Amino acid sequence: MAHQIVNLETLTEMLPIVYASDVIQPLVIVGMTGGGKTQFCKTEVRKAFAESKGLIADDIGFISVRMAGKDSVEFSGASLPFKGDDGHYAMQPTKPPLILAIERLGTKYTMVLLDELHQGSADIQKVCSDMLDPKEHSIGGWPLPEGTFIVATGNRTQDKSGASRLLAMLTDRVAIFELEFSIDSWSEWAYANEVHPLVIECAKAYDSEGFFAKSVPAADEQYCSPRSVTMASQHLNAFFKINGADAYLSNTIRALVASNIGYGATTMLFKYAEIRGEVPTERDIQRDPEGCLLPSQTGHQMIAGHNAITSAFDGDSLGIAFNYILRLRPDLQISMGCRLLSLAGRKGWTSNNPLANQFLAKHSDLITIMGV
Repeated sequence: MAHQIVNLETLTEMLPIVYASDVIQPLVIVGMTGGGKTQFCKTEVRKAFAESKGLIADDIGFISVRMAGKDSVEFSGASLPFKGDDGHYAMQPTKPPLILAIERLGTKYTMVLLDELHQGSADIQKVCSDMLDPKEHSIGGWPLPEGTFIVATGNRTQDKSGASRLLAMLTDRVAIFELEFSIDSWSEWAYANEVHPLVIECAKAYDSEGFFAKSVPAADEQYCSPRSVTMASQHLNAFFKINGADAYLSNTIRALVASNIGYGATTMLFKYAEIRGEVPTERDIQRDPEGCLLPSQTGHQMIAGHNAITSAFDGDSLGIAFNYILRLRPDLQISMGCRLLSLAGRKGWTSNNPLANQFLAKHSDLITIMGV
């Protein structure tokens, strides 16, 4: 089944609309393994709901339920025998553990994350059907406490993660989005969470060459995802801590990195490490676009041009990046310049750089065709 594909930026813009509604529809966010779905829910979704209530994220209670391996009775509560006043025995349903957990939190509003919903059995999905119905808003016949809202995550069925299709009775109760990976959003998160700069720079430089896997490999092998590359980064941080910041990357650390992100991404990473000192960084370009390093090799110039593009974040930085791109060899000036101005058009950036404006007027047809 095809889902609505959105990037993080678009999905984040949708959240205030979702939580401004009188009846809140549960969201299901799917994507490849290790793509940051759970983290997005814990942070951005929780924050958006809090802001809709005039609160901060920490004011919102949070409960995460791993759906894989759950038993439906364990999830919804069991029925136990009891002796009535008339001396006869009858069955009485117990309050579901999830409701007890929400009550123990004692918060006015609580976010319940059904993590990896697609890995839940058919019985589990049936139990969840009333939870995911905004009008029912209950589980096992018990109403969910007021102020509870539901979010779910899941892997795609093609990703060999044990995920199965959601039952049809669920799909018309929830809003389902497939999260498109964004290198810019990931790198922003990565810098804030101490992922090694070498990894981040390489990921951005080789994004178009498939540093991050677009899908799970058919063979049983490691692949590069945001999660696996974060683990590889931790090994790199430890390696440099032991051996010094300028230490030569040995075969030992190479094997350890490859055990996380696979051979292809590791090759890109170590190739980038070798040429890192021969290309300017984003910071170098923004500080001195006309005086910073200009590589002589074409391949290195391509990486430098990509770094110039990724260094732009508004109109002013766009103009600075363009000044650097005009130093590249002529064919790269055109391809990189078109990519940069196409990006500016999508982002709504405008530049006062007269050279950029002249380039735009001269090559507007190419910019439209490339649409990078």
